[in-house]
Amino acid sequence: MKTLAPIAAAVLFALSGTALAAGNTTNVVQSGTGNSADADQTAPNTVNNTINQDQDGFYNRGKAIQNGERNSTIFQDQTGALNRAFSRQSYGVGNLSTTFQLGDANSSYSVQKVERNSSIVTVQVGLKNYANAVQSHGVNNTSDILQDGSFNTASVMQLLSQSSSASILQDGFANNADAWQSGRAHRSDIQQDGELNDADTRQLGAGNDAVILQDGIGNEGDVSQAGRNNLGFMEQSGLGNDAYIGQVGNGNQAQTSQIGLFNNALVGQFGNNENAAVFQNGAGNNAVVFQ
Repeated sequence: MKTLAPIAAAVLFALSGTALAAGNTTNVVQSGTGNSADADQTAPNTVNNTINQDQDGFYNRGKAIQNGERNSTIFQDQTGALNRAFSRQSYGVGNLSTTFQLGDANSSYSVQKVERNSSIVTVQVGLKNYANAVQSHGVNNTSDILQDGSFNTASVMQLLSQSSSASILQDGFANNADAWQSGRAHRSDIQQDGELNDADTRQLGAGNDAVILQDGIGNEGDVSQAGRNNLGFMEQSGLGNDAYIGQVGNGNQAQTSQIGLFNNALVGQFGNNENAAVFQNGAGNNAVVFQ
């Protein structure tokens, strides 16, 4: 009788865990060779979630985990070879994570933790692109990454955010983009077309708006904002241009536009309701503005 007690306890523990995870759905469709799909929705308080995984090709890997999540969906679609997709949604409600990969050796890493009504969408077309999106302890946030080309990297981090959006669009080769947001109602929009361009946005506070548009080769752009309702707009076309906008305060507006080669622009705003605009057309121009 005593020997059966541990077994009975284990059975009761398993049954109790199963009762707490309820109403979840998993669909896996595979066509090709050597594909691998994992789905795990067994943790306690994991209720009414859905995982859909579709793989067509060779040796693709998809892994989706929902832990303590409710009414959320993970969708992964992979076509090609050696693509990797991972998603984890934990202790949130009503979230959506979507990954679409078409090509070879692309990697996508998506995590939502303690989020509510937030979404991550990652689309990769090409060869060996990498995308990383993390949303943690927030509400109504959106992250959208679209990569078309090869060796592009993109990262979105939204921490303690509410109603914020980050969008990264990359078309070309070896471009890099990073967006970081904490606060409320931020918008970050990065678009890159070309090769070896680098763009970064950082937003802290509320209602900040950052836009970086890059077309060319080896351009560097950075917008950093701390405060409320600041606007930073940056446009670069050409080769080796470098621009930085830093805003600390409220209601500031800054714009830089560079067309040509190896131009440099620096705008720093430390106050409220300041306005600055820098336009460069040519080669080797330098501009510094402090307010």
